[in-house]
Amino acid sequence: MRGYLQIVFILICISGYALDTEPNEEVWIDGSSFYKAIKHRKNSTLYFREWAPYARQFLEDEDYFVAIQLDKAFDPLPDDNIDLPNLTTLAAIGEPQLRQDYYGFLESFGRTYGINHMVLPDTISLSLFEKEVIREANKHSPFYFLHKSSLSYSLPDTRREFESEADATPTIWVTAQDESTKKLSKWSDKLDDDERLSFYTRLRAAKLVEFIPAFELPPSLTNSIFTASTIAIDPHERFPLQDHRISYIGTDQPLKRRLSQYTTVLGYRVSGVPCIVDLRNEKEKVMEGDIVIGYEPQNSDVTTLLLPKLEIADQDVLVGKMLFGANGIKGRSSLKGARQIRNYGYLGYAGPEWSGLDSYHLQWIDSLANDAIKKFATPGMQVAVVKNGSVVLEKEYGHFTYDSLQPVSKKTIYDIASVTKVVATLPAIALLVDQEKIHLDDSLSSYLKEFSKSNKSQVTIRQLLAHNAGLLSYVPFWSMMMDGDRLDAFYYKTPEDEAKDIRTYGLEPDPIMLDSLKSFIVRSKLIKNPSEYNYSDLGFMILHLLVERVSGVPFDQFVIENFYQPMGLKHTAFNPIRNGISPRDIAPTEYDQRYRNYQVWGEVHDRNALVFGGVAGHAGLFSTALDMAKMMSMFLNDGYYGGRQYISKETLDQFNFRYFENNRRGLAWDKKDGKKDSASRLASDQSFGHTGFTGTMVWADPEEDLIYVFLSNRIYPDANNWKLGELNTRTTIHDVIYQSIRSVN
Repeated sequence: MRGYLQIVFILICISGYALDTEPNEEVWIDGSSFYKAIKHRKNSTLYFREWAPYARQFLEDEDYFVAIQLDKAFDPLPDDNIDLPNLTTLAAIGEPQLRQDYYGFLESFGRTYGINHMVLPDTISLSLFEKEVIREANKHSPFYFLHKSSLSYSLPDTRREFESEADATPTIWVTAQDESTKKLSKWSDKLDDDERLSFYTRLRAAKLVEFIPAFELPPSLTNSIFTASTIAIDPHERFPLQDHRISYIGTDQPLKRRLSQYTTVLGYRVSGVPCIVDLRNEKEKVMEGDIVIGYEPQNSDVTTLLLPKLEIADQDVLVGKMLFGANGIKGRSSLKGARQIRNYGYLGYAGPEWSGLDSYHLQWIDSLANDAIKKFATPGMQVAVVKNGSVVLEKEYGHFTYDSLQPVSKKTIYDIASVTKVVATLPAIALLVDQEKIHLDDSLSSYLKEFSKSNKSQVTIRQLLAHNAGLLSYVPFWSMMMDGDRLDAFYYKTPEDEAKDIRTYGLEPDPIMLDSLKSFIVRSKLIKNPSEYNYSDLGFMILHLLVERVSGVPFDQFVIENFYQPMGLKHTAFNPIRNGISPRDIAPTEYDQRYRNYQVWGEVHDRNALVFGGVAGHAGLFSTALDMAKMMSMFLNDGYYGGRQYISKETLDQFNFRYFENNRRGLAWDKKDGKKDSASRLASDQSFGHTGFTGTMVWADPEEDLIYVFLSNRIYPDANNWKLGELNTRTTIHDVIYQSIRSVN
């Protein structure tokens, strides 16, 4: 009796909530095969297959009261060509708000199609997470998502009984699929010939009605559900992939092309090379050690990326980012070996539109780059753009030299000149601050005693970083090694070198010479007003010495071991030839007629950095656009990259701040002041970056989650070639990037 009263109470609430006027009949549509209803006679119910042909008729006729039973597919209209997430997919979503957003969509979807109620599946044999979805949906909208326990399970056996029940009280009848078939057959047999003829006539007529879907799952919600419900079965903790080569066995060519942006991809198995087997479209043989992409779990010992059966645009982007650690794999599951994987912060790859840029507008970059080359501003260049953690543009233009013999490639390494200050010296100092081995407001002489009696004894580390220490802009220490137009005889390595004037001293400087150079720095003069801003290389030469003194290791070893090596910057090095990089991969710079008397190729262009052995705090580093993008990504992500916190956010925040009046710079970073900006006028005030004498630039904007890298060898073959600056190529390309964002928004 108590159960009966409960049912009546719920059904009365349902009927009052669903319609302004009480319908004169109720229709049950079974969820598994979706028997559909169409009005035959007053106060009667018929069951049919295929909802789509009749949806519009139900929408136009308020006399019908439709409820649909959901099964584990969780799709009220499975034949409407609209993909909806199934119960397993919803259960994998670990974000409560995203699940709530979907329940709201599903109710709107149902009401749009004339469905007054959805009856939730039984929770028997469901997983813990699936039961949670059932409870949440009912709680979200208790008068729309109904528990079957609140409904009647009996279907009247006779038409008279049906009419009597329908007149007596609003009722939604619930039956299993096989029982519905029997009941329909039994009940329709009681119709006379005329009634049956009318029934089939109306059925045939209804099928002629064109059905046009009126409500689809929004792409943004689909993408969010896809991302949140993808599950990693990773018993051996192989995600994220960071292999130099992989094999891909499958038919998804867009995915294969996308994976090739991350690493070398083979189309066949090779011993010792990880193999990705894609089972989504065709069955493939899975072997021990394979990595599977599919919709169904494999053996619990098989590393598997379980994807939801949802069609999304650019699915290859998300799958690639998940496999290679540029996106978390957040789906939850009770399956053995399942684990949630955080976003490691590696750079991913995507098309411009996927990240919110207009690819058509970005084509202006090609025009600007080619125009600069045509006008001999630089023989070649690399450009990289990263938006929202994805590389959306990575292009190379021109050649190593103007003779066009060797084209620039993604692996071409450039001398990045003063960009060294922010991708070598800055992180080194920041790390020592993090480790509390130095403090920004400590005096220089606290760590370098040789400065204690100099005119720089009270200069602080903060002042050095901000170019506010009163140091001279530049002192040609290299010229102190000259005797007329030749080297001082002391600096030739061998008598043969002196006889032939071969100047290879730069790669292996004499310790006595280095001591002399350091003494020159200590004794160097200050500008007239030491409290004024004055851009200076000397400050970063001093910071180089400070890093070595405090850390106890050479400067280049310190940044390699703490940053470049663990970050996977394979094409970043001081003295690249000495470190095993072929000259064929290095863009040449100037023909040095003042000091070396030869074409500089593979050694640092900056002469002061050269006499320090090619390693200095102000210049000397060589790199590619992609490696620099990774380094800038670490800064933009508050010191996090590749699953590791390199520098704390609190420390990095101190560097992206202006401390001194009439000084646009932060600590090492160049910033905008609206006067002589290197960056686009559209960049935010929070943006930061740096340029280099050789024709380089890096810039990041936290407000847009945007990174821009421009590398060139504009000083080939003459450092007095200023056309790149006159054309304003670097800044104009930066403008185009921002404009491509604005054109989408």
